[in-house]
Amino acid sequence: MKRLIIPLLSFIAFPSAIQANIDPKVAEMCMKASDFQGCVKSMSVKKEKKLPIKSEFDNALAFFKKGDSLKAMRSINSYLKTNPNSKEGFILSSKINAYYLMKFDEAIRDIDNALEIDNDYAYAHALKADIFYWEKGGSLSKTLKFLKKGMNLSPEDPYINSIAGDIQFDNGLVVLGGDTSNLNKKSKDKKALSIESFENAKKNYEKTLENINLDTYKNPLAEIDYDLDPTYLTNALLGDTKFELYFLYKDKKEKATAKKYLEEAVDHYTQAISIAPSQQEVEKTELDRDIYLYSPSEVYLYRGNAYYWMKNKFKKACSDWKTSKKMGNEDARDQLRNNRC
Repeated sequence: MKRLIIPLLSFIAFPSAIQANIDPKVAEMCMKASDFQGCVKSMSVKKEKKLPIKSEFDNALAFFKKGDSLKAMRSINSYLKTNPNSKEGFILSSKINAYYLMKFDEAIRDIDNALEIDNDYAYAHALKADIFYWEKGGSLSKTLKFLKKGMNLSPEDPYINSIAGDIQFDNGLVVLGGDTSNLNKKSKDKKALSIESFENAKKNYEKTLENINLDTYKNPLAEIDYDLDPTYLTNALLGDTKFELYFLYKDKKEKATAKKYLEEAVDHYTQAISIAPSQQEVEKTELDRDIYLYSPSEVYLYRGNAYYWMKNKFKKACSDWKTSKKMGNEDARDQLRNNRC
C-alpha cells in the first residue's frame, strides 16, 4: 500500500491547487516539500521576477525583426541594466548598432563585452568577423583570425559556416578583380587563390545546408538575420559558388571537375526554386525594410545562365530567362535579346 500513498496524495492535492489558481507544475514540484504553501510562494515569486527580464529581451528581438531600431535599442538597454552579464543581450545590442544605427565601433564593443563574459562564445567571434569585414571594411587576414576562433569552437555550426561562406565567396571574387570573366588575363597565382576561397565557401555553405534545421544549433539571435528561408538562400549561394568554380576549372582545362560543378550549380538553383518565396513577397520585404534580397527572378536568371553553358540545354536557358523576365528582371531581358531566344 505504501507505493499508493504518494499518487493518492497527488490526486488529492492537485484539485485544491487548481482551485487556488496555482500552476500545476509548481504544485507538482512542491508536493514533497515539508512547507507546501511556502514552496509554492517561493517558486511563484521566482517565476514572476524572471518575466520582466525575459520580456524586455523578447521585446527587443521583436522590434529588431520589425525594423524598429529605436524601440529595439531602448528595450535591450533596459534588459542589460537588470541583466548586465547577459552575453546574448550584448550580441543583440551589437546587431542593432551595426545593422540599423550604423554604429560599428559600438557594435564591436558590444561583442567584446559578450566575449568578456564568455570567451568561448563561438557565434560572437564569428559575428565580430562579419561586422569587421563587411561593415568596417577590415582586412581579410584579421577577419580570418576572428573567424578562426569561432570555427575552432564550433566547426559544424551552420550560422558560423554561413558567415564564413559569405566572406570566402567575396574574397574569391576580390582577388580576381571582381568577377571570373576574362580569366585568360588573370595571373595564375590569383586564380589559384580564387579557387581556394571558392572551395572554402563551398564547404562552409554545405555545412550550413547540412545543419541549419538541427535543433542542436538553434540560435534565435542568428536566425533574425534571415529575411528569407536559410535553406532557400544557401542553395542559391551554393549554386553561385559552384558556377564560379565551373569557370575557374574550365580555365584550368580540368573538364571533368568543371562539368561536375556546373551540373551541381543547376541542381542547387533548382532546389532553391522549389522552395522559393514569391517574387512579390520578396519585393514587398525589400521595400518595407529598405534592403536587398536574393529574389526568385535572380535564381531563374542564374540557372538560365548555367544552362547556357551546358550541352543541349539552350531551350531550358531561354525558358528560365523568360520566367525571370516576367518577374521583372532586366538582365534576363537582355539575355533573351542577346541570345535571340
